[in-house]
Amino acid sequence: MKKEVFFSIIIPTYNREKKVLKAINSVISQTFENWELIIVDNNSNDLTKKKIYSINNRKIFFYQINNNGIIALSRNYGISKSTGKYLCFLDSDDWWTPNKLEITKEYIDKGYKFLYHDMYLSKNNNFIKLKTKYCRSLNRPIYNDLIDNGPAFPTSSVTVEKKIFNSIKNFNELSDLIAWED
Repeated sequence: MKKEVFFSIIIPTYNREKKVLKAINSVISQTFENWELIIVDNNSNDLTKKKIYSINNRKIFFYQINNNGIIALSRNYGISKSTGKYLCFLDSDDWWTPNKLEITKEYIDKGYKFLYHDMYLSKNNNFIKLKTKYCRSLNRPIYNDLIDNGPAFPTSSVTVEKKIFNSIKNFNELSDLIAWED
């Protein structure tokens, strides 16, 4: 019997041949191994596709679409292809520490359905600075806080139960809201 996928990780990308492998390798090196990686490429015209195919990992799925500059469309396409119970998002120029999924799973086991964490800037693979602008505590009512103050977390840190995200109809794909999903 095939084991149910726990985490579906979605990476949208476009012309990131020099950075996408680091993001992918940060997923492959996770200490928690029950995941699938869905990469949605916006028809890159560099070597992104070739580099991704060179990895040859059965847990990595590659799709190409034309998102017309709307990254939310790529994220939603990845969600539609996902089979995991929880969704994780990772931008193609970001990367995770090896225990990100393991720690996230520990919080899920405690009952959390939506998680996010701090984001750090790095130089030469060393963390140099906490990027506090993107990470803050949410105030109640949470909806009002997000509307009034904008996002409290980087997309690459978010994990959410898939059924909850589907209940809000995923990311908004309106062109006048480009980058709001981030």
